[in-house]
Amino acid sequence: MPDSTFAPDRLGLLFSSAVAVVIVGLMLFMSYRLLHSNRRQAYRSLLVSLIFILIHHLLQLTLALGLTPAESFLNFGGKLLQVYAFIVINFAIFELYHRRRPRTRLWFYGLLTTGLLIAMGESLPGASTPGASWANSLQTTPALDGYLLMLAPLFVLMFAPHIGQPRKYLASLAAATVMQISVIAGTYWIPDSKLLATLSVLMPVIYYLLLFILLFERVVELLQSVYRSSITDGLTNLYNRRYFSARLEQALHTGRPLGVIFCDIDNFKRLNDSHGHHKADGVLKQIASILMEETEGVGLAGRYGGEELVAFLIGPGLSSLQAAETIRSRTEKESIVTVSIGFCMAEPDVSAEALLKRADQAMYHSKTTGKNRVTDYAEIAREQEPHKTDSSAESGYGRSRRNI
Repeated sequence: MPDSTFAPDRLGLLFSSAVAVVIVGLMLFMSYRLLHSNRRQAYRSLLVSLIFILIHHLLQLTLALGLTPAESFLNFGGKLLQVYAFIVINFAIFELYHRRRPRTRLWFYGLLTTGLLIAMGESLPGASTPGASWANSLQTTPALDGYLLMLAPLFVLMFAPHIGQPRKYLASLAAATVMQISVIAGTYWIPDSKLLATLSVLMPVIYYLLLFILLFERVVELLQSVYRSSITDGLTNLYNRRYFSARLEQALHTGRPLGVIFCDIDNFKRLNDSHGHHKADGVLKQIASILMEETEGVGLAGRYGGEELVAFLIGPGLSSLQAAETIRSRTEKESIVTVSIGFCMAEPDVSAEALLKRADQAMYHSKTTGKNRVTDYAEIAREQEPHKTDSSAESGYGRSRRNI
């Protein structure tokens, strides 16, 4: 029958293992969800390491509860499991930021093999305690303990400069180092120290909390990256057409003054044919950067399709029109191409689609009247008959898709 009383050391082990099981369980669930959605090697390694850690602390938990006899071979196996888990989880954290390279793979298997060789050597009768029986010699594992202590500073040198959250990662390794020093000192030098016993109980909790925070923030970063890629254009980093149109519609509902700019790169097909796609893509990114700079803080820029870039600005019509002219002049001065721009101020009850069509028609007017200029849709509207305005806008919207 299991012993229902708890000595202070067993109570500390129970607390430490129970908290570790909860935290590691949460990390295990997060890792499984990541692996399920994206079959990356990093998530698989993370999952394996967390399973190792969970088994280790479940074993510690059963020992603390008296459900498992305190056999020496269980202690030895748990220590080897702890070494393996520590190696695998640190490589997994590294792989959350970088793909595993051949040299990294060599280090990984080399450290695992070294740990196994140390364990095999230490498991020989009398290796740790000369003259003791095989079972008694497994009660302590000085070589494995020393190896585990050495791993933390090694990972500081190997991985800390390459981790996206270096301070949290260094803090976790510091916690692991303090934890291992307290275990070694409490086992071999000062077995009755209450301070060391307390540290050996608290540091694992701190270590796993830091790992949980690091993993959680990395998951948030990855989710933000996925969301960002779903709303932006991969080449220019401008917002894509769908997201831009949705944001424009939201801005129109606020009722604030708003102007839309519609840009088309002049002679872009000729640039593609004469200089190649690489050069043309570079020009497109350069003009996109100009648009982002001129709309930062006052509006939004997007890629509408092909060489067509769009933007909207919140503010009076004059300032928005000046921004359009600045974009045109900067493009002429800073790049090897020019842009034709259409501009249109929003009117009450106008939709985002209708506003973009009007700006598109103004851009087409710039194309057909000399290029490298800004046309205000209001000027065109005054020249047209009121009942032809919408049909003209549709006509211009279709024609602007041609390479002019």
